[in-house]
Amino acid sequence: MVQLLGQLLKLTVTLQNKMKKILILIFILFTNNVFADQEEIKKMVFKSESYNLGLNKKDTTIQGIKLKPITRTDAFKHSVKKNYGWTKYGIRIVNSSEGMPIRHGDTAIRFELRYDDCGFLYKNGKERDCIRSTPHHRVEIGQGHNKDISLGFKHKQDYWYTASFYFPKEHKFYRKQSVFQFHSSEGPYHPPFHLEIFPKEGLMASISTSEGVYEDKENACGGSVKQTINYCEKARLEYLVMSPDELEGSLGKWTDLVIHAIWDKRPSDHEKNKGMIEVFINGNKKLHYEGQSMWDIGLTVMQFGIYQSKEAQTFKGKTGTLKEMKDTPTIMFYDEIWAKKKCEDLQLNRLGYSCEILENQSDDSTKPYYIDKASQQEYIVIVKNKTDKNILIKLRGFDKESLIKKAMKECTNKNKDGCYVHYSSMLAIGQ
Repeated sequence: MVQLLGQLLKLTVTLQNKMKKILILIFILFTNNVFADQEEIKKMVFKSESYNLGLNKKDTTIQGIKLKPITRTDAFKHSVKKNYGWTKYGIRIVNSSEGMPIRHGDTAIRFELRYDDCGFLYKNGKERDCIRSTPHHRVEIGQGHNKDISLGFKHKQDYWYTASFYFPKEHKFYRKQSVFQFHSSEGPYHPPFHLEIFPKEGLMASISTSEGVYEDKENACGGSVKQTINYCEKARLEYLVMSPDELEGSLGKWTDLVIHAIWDKRPSDHEKNKGMIEVFINGNKKLHYEGQSMWDIGLTVMQFGIYQSKEAQTFKGKTGTLKEMKDTPTIMFYDEIWAKKKCEDLQLNRLGYSCEILENQSDDSTKPYYIDKASQQEYIVIVKNKTDKNILIKLRGFDKESLIKKAMKECTNKNKDGCYVHYSSMLAIGQ
Protein backbone atom coordinates (compact mmCIF):
# COMPACT_ATOMS: atom_id res chain seq x y z
CA MET A 1 0.00 0.00 0.00
CA VAL A 2 2.83 2.38 0.94
CA GLN A 3 4.62 1.47 -2.28
CA LEU A 4 1.46 2.20 -4.29
CA LEU A 5 1.03 5.61 -2.59
CA GLY A 6 4.66 6.38 -3.34
CA GLN A 7 4.18 5.56 -7.02
CA LEU A 8 1.03 7.72 -7.18
CA LEU A 9 2.86 10.62 -5.52
CA LYS A 10 5.73 10.26 -7.96
CA LEU A 11 3.28 10.18 -10.88
CA THR A 12 1.50 13.30 -9.55
CA VAL A 13 4.80 15.21 -9.29
CA THR A 14 5.73 14.11 -12.81
CA LEU A 15 2.35 15.30 -14.18
CA GLN A 16 2.70 18.61 -12.33
CA ASN A 17 6.14 19.15 -13.82
CA LYS A 18 4.83 18.32 -17.30
CA MET A 19 1.90 20.71 -16.82
CA LYS A 20 4.30 23.44 -15.74
CA LYS A 21 6.38 22.82 -18.86
CA ILE A 22 3.24 22.95 -21.04
CA LEU A 23 2.08 26.19 -19.39
CA ILE A 24 5.52 27.71 -19.78
CA LEU A 25 5.56 26.65 -23.45
CA ILE A 26 2.09 28.18 -24.01
CA PHE A 27 3.23 31.39 -22.32
CA ILE A 28 6.36 31.54 -24.46
CA LEU A 29 4.38 30.91 -27.64
CA PHE A 30 1.81 33.55 -26.68
CA THR A 31 4.52 36.04 -25.74
CA ASN A 32 6.40 35.37 -28.95
CA ASN A 33 3.22 35.87 -30.99
CA VAL A 34 2.53 39.17 -29.22
CA PHE A 35 6.02 40.44 -29.78
CA ALA A 36 6.07 39.06 -33.30
CA ASP A 37 3.09 41.30 -34.04
CA GLN A 38 4.82 44.24 -32.38
CA GLU A 39 8.03 43.58 -34.30
CA GLU A 40 6.10 43.44 -37.58
CA ILE A 41 4.36 46.75 -36.87
CA LYS A 42 7.74 48.18 -35.90
CA LYS A 43 9.10 47.17 -39.32
CA MET A 44 6.11 48.83 -41.00
CA VAL A 45 6.76 52.07 -39.08
CA PHE A 46 10.56 52.20 -39.27
CA LYS A 47 11.03 51.12 -42.88
CA SER A 48 10.19 53.19 -45.96
CA GLU A 49 6.98 52.94 -47.97
CA SER A 50 8.75 50.51 -50.30
CA TYR A 51 8.35 47.87 -47.55
CA ASN A 52 4.61 48.13 -48.29
CA LEU A 53 3.48 46.44 -45.03
CA GLY A 54 5.63 43.43 -45.89
CA LEU A 55 3.34 42.32 -48.71
CA ASN A 56 4.66 40.40 -51.69
CA LYS A 57 4.63 42.34 -54.97
CA LYS A 58 2.26 39.79 -56.51
CA ASP A 59 -0.21 40.00 -53.62
CA THR A 60 -3.52 41.45 -54.75
CA THR A 61 -4.20 43.33 -51.48
CA ILE A 62 -2.24 46.42 -52.62
CA GLN A 63 -1.46 47.16 -56.26
CA GLY A 64 -0.19 50.35 -57.92
CA ILE A 65 0.72 52.20 -54.69
CA LYS A 66 3.04 51.93 -51.68
CA LEU A 67 1.65 52.35 -48.14
CA LYS A 68 2.96 52.58 -44.59
CA PRO A 69 1.57 53.54 -41.14
CA ILE A 70 0.94 57.28 -40.82
CA THR A 71 3.00 57.69 -37.69
CA ARG A 72 6.57 58.45 -36.75
CA THR A 73 9.24 56.43 -35.00
CA ASP A 74 9.11 58.67 -31.91
CA ALA A 75 5.33 58.12 -31.74
CA PHE A 76 5.81 54.36 -31.91
CA LYS A 77 8.49 54.42 -29.19
CA HIS A 78 6.30 56.65 -26.99
CA SER A 79 3.33 54.31 -27.43
CA VAL A 80 5.41 51.25 -26.55
CA LYS A 81 6.51 52.97 -23.32
CA LYS A 82 2.90 53.90 -22.52
CA ASN A 83 1.85 50.32 -23.32
CA TYR A 84 -0.74 51.33 -25.91
CA GLY A 85 -2.05 48.16 -27.47
CA TRP A 86 -2.07 49.30 -31.09
CA THR A 87 1.69 48.73 -31.16
CA LYS A 88 0.94 44.97 -30.94
CA TYR A 89 -2.35 44.48 -32.77
CA GLY A 90 -3.12 47.77 -34.53
CA ILE A 91 -2.18 46.75 -38.09
CA ARG A 92 -1.83 43.15 -39.26
CA ILE A 93 -1.68 41.32 -42.55
CA VAL A 94 -4.07 38.38 -42.16
CA ASN A 95 -4.50 35.25 -44.25
CA SER A 96 -7.48 33.24 -45.44
CA SER A 97 -5.97 30.21 -43.66
CA GLU A 98 -6.65 31.99 -40.33
CA GLY A 99 -10.36 32.10 -41.10
CA MET A 100 -10.24 35.87 -41.55
CA PRO A 101 -12.54 37.72 -43.99
CA ILE A 102 -10.74 38.13 -47.32
CA ARG A 103 -12.27 39.98 -50.27
CA HIS A 104 -10.03 38.40 -52.93
CA GLY A 105 -6.79 36.45 -53.00
CA ASP A 106 -5.16 35.17 -49.81
CA THR A 107 -4.60 38.25 -47.63
CA ALA A 108 -6.24 41.38 -46.23
CA ILE A 109 -5.28 44.19 -43.83
CA ARG A 110 -6.77 44.05 -40.34
CA PHE A 111 -7.00 47.17 -38.14
CA GLU A 112 -7.85 47.21 -34.46
CA LEU A 113 -8.20 50.18 -32.10
CA ARG A 114 -9.28 49.97 -28.48
CA TYR A 115 -10.84 52.82 -26.56
CA ASP A 116 -7.75 53.58 -24.44
CA ASP A 117 -5.27 53.38 -27.33
CA CYS A 118 -3.65 56.68 -28.21
CA GLY A 119 -0.28 58.15 -29.19
CA PHE A 120 -0.45 57.36 -32.90
CA LEU A 121 0.09 61.07 -33.62
CA TYR A 122 2.67 62.06 -31.01
CA LYS A 123 4.69 65.21 -31.58
CA ASN A 124 6.51 67.72 -29.41
CA GLY A 125 5.64 65.72 -26.31
CA LYS A 126 1.90 65.73 -26.98
CA GLU A 127 -0.61 63.10 -28.11
CA ARG A 128 -2.10 65.39 -30.71
CA ASP A 129 -5.43 63.67 -31.35
CA CYS A 130 -6.34 62.78 -27.79
CA ILE A 131 -5.87 66.32 -26.43
CA ARG A 132 -8.24 67.92 -28.94
CA SER A 133 -11.41 69.56 -27.65
CA THR A 134 -13.21 66.53 -29.09
CA PRO A 135 -10.71 63.71 -28.47
CA HIS A 136 -9.97 61.41 -31.39
CA HIS A 137 -7.64 58.48 -31.90
CA ARG A 138 -6.48 56.49 -34.89
CA VAL A 139 -4.46 53.75 -36.51
CA GLU A 140 -4.06 54.44 -40.25
CA ILE A 141 -1.87 53.76 -43.25
CA GLY A 142 -1.27 55.91 -46.31
CA GLN A 143 1.05 57.42 -48.91
CA GLY A 144 3.39 60.35 -48.94
CA HIS A 145 5.00 59.85 -45.54
CA ASN A 146 8.51 59.06 -46.71
CA LYS A 147 10.46 61.66 -48.70
CA ASP A 148 12.35 58.99 -50.63
CA ILE A 149 9.10 57.58 -52.02
CA SER A 150 6.24 60.10 -51.58
CA LEU A 151 4.08 58.61 -54.28
CA GLY A 152 1.07 60.88 -54.51
CA PHE A 153 -1.21 61.98 -57.35
CA LYS A 154 -0.50 65.08 -59.40
CA HIS A 155 -2.41 67.80 -61.20
CA LYS A 156 -4.02 66.56 -64.45
CA GLN A 157 -3.59 62.87 -63.58
CA ASP A 158 -6.56 60.60 -64.32
CA TYR A 159 -6.79 57.61 -61.96
CA TRP A 160 -9.10 54.74 -61.05
CA TYR A 161 -9.10 53.16 -57.60
CA THR A 162 -10.64 50.21 -55.78
CA ALA A 163 -10.89 49.69 -52.03
CA SER A 164 -13.02 47.20 -50.11
CA PHE A 165 -13.80 47.45 -46.38
CA TYR A 166 -15.46 45.12 -43.89
CA PHE A 167 -16.99 45.66 -40.44
CA PRO A 168 -17.58 42.54 -38.29
CA LYS A 169 -21.19 41.77 -37.34
CA GLU A 170 -20.52 42.86 -33.75
CA HIS A 171 -19.54 46.42 -34.75
CA LYS A 172 -21.59 49.34 -33.38
CA PHE A 173 -21.78 52.64 -35.25
CA TYR A 174 -21.71 54.76 -32.11
CA ARG A 175 -18.87 57.08 -33.10
CA LYS A 176 -17.95 59.37 -35.97
CA GLN A 177 -15.35 57.52 -38.01
CA SER A 178 -13.29 58.03 -41.13
CA VAL A 179 -13.38 55.16 -43.63
CA PHE A 180 -11.31 56.35 -46.60
CA GLN A 181 -9.80 59.62 -47.77
CA PHE A 182 -7.57 61.37 -50.22
CA HIS A 183 -5.59 63.81 -48.13
CA SER A 184 -3.18 66.58 -49.05
CA SER A 185 0.58 66.10 -48.81
CA GLU A 186 0.63 69.62 -47.33
CA GLY A 187 -0.24 69.45 -43.62
CA PRO A 188 -2.33 72.62 -43.11
CA TYR A 189 -4.80 71.59 -45.84
CA HIS A 190 -7.91 69.47 -45.30
CA PRO A 191 -8.57 66.26 -47.26
CA PRO A 192 -9.88 67.07 -50.76
CA PHE A 193 -12.07 63.94 -50.52
CA HIS A 194 -13.28 62.10 -47.43
CA LEU A 195 -15.59 59.15 -46.72
CA GLU A 196 -16.78 59.41 -43.12
CA ILE A 197 -19.45 57.76 -40.98
CA PHE A 198 -21.75 60.10 -39.09
CA PRO A 199 -23.96 57.86 -36.90
CA LYS A 200 -27.06 60.03 -37.34
CA GLU A 201 -26.81 60.56 -41.12
CA GLY A 202 -24.87 57.54 -42.43
CA LEU A 203 -21.79 57.28 -44.65
CA MET A 204 -21.03 60.72 -46.10
CA ALA A 205 -18.66 61.62 -48.94
CA SER A 206 -17.28 65.14 -48.58
CA ILE A 207 -15.43 67.27 -51.12
CA SER A 208 -13.57 70.31 -49.74
CA THR A 209 -12.06 71.85 -52.86
CA SER A 210 -15.04 73.29 -54.75
CA GLU A 211 -14.46 76.94 -53.70
CA GLY A 212 -10.83 76.92 -52.56
CA VAL A 213 -9.51 78.09 -49.18
CA TYR A 214 -9.05 81.12 -46.95
CA GLU A 215 -6.20 81.69 -44.49
CA ASP A 216 -6.79 81.63 -40.74
CA LYS A 217 -4.03 82.20 -38.17
CA GLU A 218 -6.31 82.03 -35.16
CA ASN A 219 -8.16 78.73 -35.47
CA ALA A 220 -7.34 75.14 -36.47
CA CYS A 221 -10.28 74.85 -38.93
CA GLY A 222 -11.40 71.72 -37.13
CA GLY A 223 -8.02 70.04 -37.61
CA SER A 224 -6.08 68.09 -35.00
CA VAL A 225 -3.60 70.88 -34.34
CA LYS A 226 -3.31 74.60 -34.99
CA GLN A 227 -0.72 75.50 -37.63
CA THR A 228 1.04 78.84 -38.13
CA ILE A 229 -1.39 79.38 -40.99
CA ASN A 230 -4.44 77.16 -41.39
CA TYR A 231 -5.95 76.87 -44.85
CA CYS A 232 -9.66 76.38 -44.32
CA GLU A 233 -12.08 75.28 -47.02
CA LYS A 234 -14.60 77.94 -48.03
CA ALA A 235 -17.21 75.26 -48.71
CA ARG A 236 -17.53 71.56 -48.03
CA LEU A 237 -19.94 69.56 -50.18
CA GLU A 238 -21.50 66.60 -48.35
CA TYR A 239 -23.10 63.66 -50.18
CA LEU A 240 -25.03 60.84 -48.49
CA VAL A 241 -23.83 57.57 -50.03
CA MET A 242 -25.07 54.99 -47.46
CA SER A 243 -27.97 55.39 -45.03
CA PRO A 244 -27.84 54.10 -41.42
CA ASP A 245 -29.98 51.12 -42.51
CA GLU A 246 -27.55 50.35 -45.34
CA LEU A 247 -24.61 50.64 -42.96
CA GLU A 248 -26.24 48.25 -40.54
CA GLY A 249 -27.00 45.85 -43.40
CA SER A 250 -23.35 45.92 -44.46
CA LEU A 251 -22.08 44.37 -41.21
CA GLY A 252 -20.36 41.07 -41.80
CA LYS A 253 -20.14 41.80 -45.55
CA TRP A 254 -17.61 43.43 -47.84
CA THR A 255 -18.41 46.91 -49.18
CA ASP A 256 -16.67 47.63 -52.50
CA LEU A 257 -15.56 51.12 -53.52
CA VAL A 258 -14.56 52.15 -57.02
CA ILE A 259 -13.39 55.76 -57.31
CA HIS A 260 -12.55 57.59 -60.52
CA ALA A 261 -10.73 60.91 -60.10
CA ILE A 262 -9.27 63.47 -62.46
CA TRP A 263 -7.04 65.56 -60.22
CA ASP A 264 -7.19 69.26 -61.10
CA LYS A 265 -5.84 72.10 -58.95
CA ARG A 266 -7.43 74.90 -60.98
CA PRO A 267 -10.47 76.71 -59.55
CA SER A 268 -13.83 75.14 -60.39
CA ASP A 269 -14.79 78.09 -62.61
CA HIS A 270 -11.50 78.03 -64.55
CA GLU A 271 -12.19 77.53 -68.25
CA LYS A 272 -9.65 74.67 -68.47
CA ASN A 273 -10.69 72.85 -65.31
CA LYS A 274 -11.44 69.16 -65.95
CA GLY A 275 -11.53 68.00 -62.34
CA MET A 276 -13.89 65.15 -61.49
CA ILE A 277 -14.60 62.66 -58.70
CA GLU A 278 -16.92 59.67 -59.15
CA VAL A 279 -17.77 57.17 -56.42
CA PHE A 280 -19.33 53.74 -56.98
CA ILE A 281 -20.45 51.62 -54.04
CA ASN A 282 -21.06 47.94 -54.73
CA GLY A 283 -21.28 48.78 -58.44
CA ASN A 284 -23.74 51.70 -58.17
CA LYS A 285 -22.72 55.30 -58.82
CA LYS A 286 -23.38 57.36 -55.70
CA LEU A 287 -21.51 60.54 -56.57
CA HIS A 288 -20.54 62.48 -59.67
CA TYR A 289 -18.74 65.78 -59.02
CA GLU A 290 -17.07 68.16 -61.46
CA GLY A 291 -14.77 71.01 -60.42
CA GLN A 292 -11.54 71.60 -58.53
CA SER A 293 -10.55 68.22 -57.09
CA MET A 294 -7.21 68.88 -55.37
CA TRP A 295 -5.49 71.82 -53.69
CA ASP A 296 -3.29 74.16 -55.72
CA ILE A 297 -0.20 73.05 -53.80
CA GLY A 298 1.31 69.63 -53.14
CA LEU A 299 0.03 66.17 -54.06
CA THR A 300 -3.07 64.18 -53.26
CA VAL A 301 -2.34 61.09 -51.13
CA MET A 302 -4.45 58.06 -50.19
CA GLN A 303 -5.13 57.35 -46.52
CA PHE A 304 -7.35 54.83 -44.70
CA GLY A 305 -7.79 52.77 -41.54
CA ILE A 306 -9.54 53.58 -38.25
CA TYR A 307 -9.78 57.27 -37.32
CA GLN A 308 -12.61 58.04 -34.94
CA SER A 309 -13.94 60.38 -32.31
CA LYS A 310 -13.94 59.06 -28.74
CA GLU A 311 -17.26 60.79 -28.15
CA ALA A 312 -20.37 58.58 -28.12
CA GLN A 313 -23.14 59.46 -30.59
CA THR A 314 -26.58 58.10 -31.42
CA PHE A 315 -27.11 55.48 -34.12
CA LYS A 316 -30.71 54.56 -35.01
CA GLY A 317 -32.04 55.82 -31.67
CA LYS A 318 -29.43 54.24 -29.40
CA THR A 319 -26.39 55.94 -27.88
CA GLY A 320 -23.30 53.97 -26.99
CA THR A 321 -22.20 53.82 -23.36
CA LEU A 322 -18.62 54.22 -22.17
CA LYS A 323 -18.63 50.58 -21.04
CA GLU A 324 -19.75 49.38 -24.48
CA MET A 325 -17.02 51.40 -26.17
CA LYS A 326 -14.37 50.12 -23.76
CA ASP A 327 -15.53 46.50 -23.99
CA THR A 328 -15.80 46.40 -27.79
CA PRO A 329 -12.69 47.33 -29.81
CA THR A 330 -13.16 48.79 -33.28
CA ILE A 331 -12.03 46.24 -35.86
CA MET A 332 -11.96 46.75 -39.63
CA PHE A 333 -10.61 44.86 -42.60
CA TYR A 334 -9.46 46.38 -45.90
CA ASP A 335 -8.57 44.57 -49.09
CA GLU A 336 -7.99 45.10 -52.83
CA ILE A 337 -6.54 48.62 -52.58
CA TRP A 338 -5.62 49.33 -56.19
CA ALA A 339 -4.64 52.46 -58.13
CA LYS A 340 -4.48 52.35 -61.94
CA LYS A 341 -4.54 54.87 -64.78
CA LYS A 342 -7.24 53.02 -66.70
CA CYS A 343 -10.41 51.35 -65.53
CA GLU A 344 -9.53 48.22 -67.51
CA ASP A 345 -6.30 47.86 -65.52
CA LEU A 346 -8.30 47.45 -62.30
CA GLN A 347 -9.39 43.97 -63.42
CA LEU A 348 -12.81 44.60 -61.92
CA ASN A 349 -13.97 41.12 -62.84
CA ARG A 350 -12.07 39.94 -59.75
CA LEU A 351 -14.72 41.79 -57.70
CA GLY A 352 -17.68 40.95 -59.90
CA TYR A 353 -18.00 44.26 -61.78
CA SER A 354 -17.16 45.61 -65.23
CA CYS A 355 -15.89 48.96 -66.49
CA GLU A 356 -18.59 49.02 -69.16
CA ILE A 357 -21.43 48.86 -66.63
CA LEU A 358 -19.79 51.47 -64.38
CA GLU A 359 -18.99 53.91 -67.19
CA ASN A 360 -22.47 53.67 -68.70
CA GLN A 361 -24.10 55.06 -65.56
CA SER A 362 -25.34 58.67 -65.51
CA ASP A 363 -22.81 61.53 -65.58
CA ASP A 364 -25.30 64.04 -64.17
CA SER A 365 -23.80 65.97 -61.28
CA THR A 366 -25.03 64.70 -57.93
CA LYS A 367 -26.91 67.15 -55.72
CA PRO A 368 -25.18 67.54 -52.32
CA TYR A 369 -27.00 66.34 -49.22
CA TYR A 370 -25.94 69.68 -47.77
CA ILE A 371 -23.28 72.36 -48.24
CA ASP A 372 -21.26 73.50 -45.25
CA LYS A 373 -20.20 77.09 -45.90
CA ALA A 374 -17.35 78.36 -43.76
CA SER A 375 -17.98 81.64 -42.01
CA GLN A 376 -14.71 83.53 -41.96
CA GLN A 377 -14.29 85.27 -38.64
CA GLU A 378 -13.84 89.00 -39.16
CA TYR A 379 -11.63 91.10 -36.90
CA ILE A 380 -11.35 94.80 -36.08
CA VAL A 381 -8.06 96.48 -35.16
CA ILE A 382 -7.69 100.05 -33.81
CA VAL A 383 -4.26 101.69 -33.59
CA LYS A 384 -3.72 105.05 -31.85
CA ASN A 385 -0.76 107.33 -31.18
CA LYS A 386 0.25 108.49 -27.68
CA THR A 387 1.73 111.80 -28.89
CA ASP A 388 -0.84 112.68 -31.57
CA LYS A 389 -4.44 112.14 -30.52
CA ASN A 390 -5.66 112.94 -34.04
CA ILE A 391 -4.18 109.67 -35.36
CA LEU A 392 -6.72 106.86 -35.35
CA ILE A 393 -6.31 103.87 -37.67
CA LYS A 394 -9.26 101.48 -37.83
CA LEU A 395 -9.13 98.36 -40.02
CA ARG A 396 -11.39 95.34 -40.55
CA GLY A 397 -10.52 91.99 -42.10
CA PHE A 398 -10.02 88.24 -41.65
CA ASP A 399 -6.37 88.07 -40.53
CA LYS A 400 -5.70 89.81 -37.23
CA GLU A 401 -1.91 89.75 -37.46
CA SER A 402 -1.76 91.28 -40.92
CA LEU A 403 -4.34 93.90 -39.90
CA ILE A 404 -2.19 94.92 -36.90
CA LYS A 405 0.91 95.09 -39.08
CA LYS A 406 -0.83 97.22 -41.70
CA ALA A 407 -2.43 99.57 -39.15
CA MET A 408 0.88 100.08 -37.30
CA LYS A 409 2.62 100.87 -40.57
CA GLU A 410 -0.02 103.46 -41.48
CA CYS A 411 0.37 105.01 -38.02
CA THR A 412 4.20 105.17 -38.07
CA ASN A 413 4.07 106.72 -41.54
CA LYS A 414 2.18 109.62 -39.95
CA ASN A 415 4.19 109.77 -36.74
CA LYS A 416 7.25 107.64 -36.09
CA ASP A 417 6.84 107.42 -32.32
CA GLY A 418 3.99 106.58 -29.99
CA CYS A 419 1.94 104.11 -32.07
CA TYR A 420 0.20 101.31 -30.18
CA VAL A 421 -2.64 98.82 -30.63
CA HIS A 422 -5.56 100.29 -28.74
CA TYR A 423 -7.99 97.48 -29.53
CA SER A 424 -8.10 94.19 -31.47
CA SER A 425 -10.90 91.67 -31.35
CA MET A 426 -13.30 89.43 -33.27
CA LEU A 427 -16.27 91.27 -34.62
CA ALA A 428 -19.62 90.38 -33.15
CA ILE A 429 -22.34 89.44 -35.63
CA GLY A 430 -23.84 92.58 -37.12
CA GLN A 431 -21.08 94.86 -35.83
